[in-house]
Amino acid sequence: MRFTVFRGTKVYGTLCPVYLFFVVIAFFFFLFTACPSPAADDGYLNALLESAKEKRLSEDRYWEALVHYKRHGSGKKSLIDDPKFFLAPDGKLNPAAELEATIRAFFREEKKDEEHPRCRFVARYAWLKEKLDIDELRLPPVACTEFNEALARVNPHSAVLVFPTTLNNSPASMFGHTLIRIDSENQNDLLSYAVTYAAVTTDSNGFLYAFKGIFGYYRGYFSILPYYEKVSEYSNIEHRDIWEYQLNLTEEEVRRLVMHVWEVRDIYADYYFFDENCSFDLLLLLEVARPSLRLTDAFWDNKVRFWVIPVDTIRVIKESGLITKEKYRPSQATRILAIASRMDSGSQKVALDVVDKKTSPQAVTEMEITPEEKTKILDLTAELLQYKYARKQMGKEDYLKQFLPTLNARSTLGKQSADAYDITPPLPPEQGHLPGKLSLGAGYRTDSFFTEMGWRAAYHDLLDPDEGYTEGAQINFFDISGRYYYKEDALKLQRLRLIDIVSLSPRDAFFKPVSWKVNTGFDRELFSDGEEHLIYRINPGGGFSYKNDLLGLSYIMVETDLELSGGLKDNYSLGVGASAGIIKKLTDSWKINLSVKSIYYEAGDEHRSMNASLAQNFKITTNNSITFSLSREKSYDYYQSEVNLSWDIYF
Repeated sequence: MRFTVFRGTKVYGTLCPVYLFFVVIAFFFFLFTACPSPAADDGYLNALLESAKEKRLSEDRYWEALVHYKRHGSGKKSLIDDPKFFLAPDGKLNPAAELEATIRAFFREEKKDEEHPRCRFVARYAWLKEKLDIDELRLPPVACTEFNEALARVNPHSAVLVFPTTLNNSPASMFGHTLIRIDSENQNDLLSYAVTYAAVTTDSNGFLYAFKGIFGYYRGYFSILPYYEKVSEYSNIEHRDIWEYQLNLTEEEVRRLVMHVWEVRDIYADYYFFDENCSFDLLLLLEVARPSLRLTDAFWDNKVRFWVIPVDTIRVIKESGLITKEKYRPSQATRILAIASRMDSGSQKVALDVVDKKTSPQAVTEMEITPEEKTKILDLTAELLQYKYARKQMGKEDYLKQFLPTLNARSTLGKQSADAYDITPPLPPEQGHLPGKLSLGAGYRTDSFFTEMGWRAAYHDLLDPDEGYTEGAQINFFDISGRYYYKEDALKLQRLRLIDIVSLSPRDAFFKPVSWKVNTGFDRELFSDGEEHLIYRINPGGGFSYKNDLLGLSYIMVETDLELSGGLKDNYSLGVGASAGIIKKLTDSWKINLSVKSIYYEAGDEHRSMNASLAQNFKITTNNSITFSLSREKSYDYYQSEVNLSWDIYF
């Protein structure tokens, strides 16, 4: 008998039975001695699964943090929505099944062009290896080259929480933002890496953007990128000052955080503007770094409100004892204004002339002014050129042609003192008033006394104390008030503002922003019968704001106003008009807002409306103030006056 070995269809030779016998024996000897048997692998796998059950690892706090499980009814549910994140079909809702599937996945053979689960879920593997004392030699060999190279690049050593402050002219940025900076040892901060979570949006339609953001139709992703890119974006381009909070995480905890970021890269969760947003999801990363933290409980398990504002997460992190120190990094716009504030208008104009190529940097050094003034002019010029280049208002070639001669001219004047342009840091944002507000008050309107109660979900209005907030920025969500009128013996809804945003960004010689406003909701207004009725209003507007020491912040706007009500002719009234006002801090605790508005309604129910008011806020403590207001209005042919006094409690 002869046995023939084929490779394809080509005959390679024949083997005698005796020789073939020894070959077979050698093959099986190699098989059973060089490699673990399937039975042995199954036995070890089953032993690990049994140990995990005995130790109840699927109920462990760290497992909950790693898979982002939160309480959901009588069970748990992961906040991750991407199916790729789960190894078990029901892993999103079943922590035990996901843990078992994870352990089983560690025994898979490595495949070409496919990331092995031990390399994909590095934080899970590191934890389970420690908890189950996994013998790595009894698992298939795996080389996690890509992860190891990425970890070496980041080189995590410590972590810093970063808060770019609010941006008046962008609704999406008016609450601020948070990210985490990962620092390596002995490295410049700007060369560090930043971990951020953000929604991927492509919609330019404001209504669609708001709708999809509120109801979770956007996907949010974690990303890690060079920190200097974010500083350039926020500080140089968007006019946003930055606060940096050093966290007392250990090097091992920071390493765990980075490992988990690797696990959730390219993984999405549904993004909700009000709660599961950029700040809330960063808290989940900090809980992975230190599982004993329960930072998200204040917003989820123990919910007292249905929104998460970035500054609130800073407060929660600070209360947990994670923050050791804070640092203020002014934006380039803030630095420009700081330098300009130390110069007269003539010197400011010279700097602008250099930027506009109306004069040269060298000509500045030859002017008959003091060396200190020349220094300020050229320093301001350099800042303005960098600002224009960062915002892509000038190309690289033009920038270098102006910037380098400016530096050369500046170098001839010697060094400026280190504190020449020192900027006094404002109050940190987390030390401002809390975002909710309860108002209890009383007043008199025309011919009736009333008592009033108001409640605002969030966040800040123009009359509130500015400490910790951006002056001229107002964002109110769900602002409701009700009144009891004694003469009528009637309880009435006075106002329900769903959203009320005002952005007063002052213009000056260097920056020319447009101020704007929009509000919508229910208001009580005078009708042609002389009585007040409830209407639904949509009221946008735009204009300009200015600031000086005498008047404070002043503004003027053109507005349109649409009123909808069954009591109006054709059920609506559409008008155009203007408003103006002055907001001034008389003392550290006393602030006034004087405003006037006139609207001509020329479509639908035709009439004219005028209003003038003086409102004052007296700050008692950070979260307590008194508001006193006087107003006079005319609608149709009827006049009404009102005086109101209220106690405001921020929560």
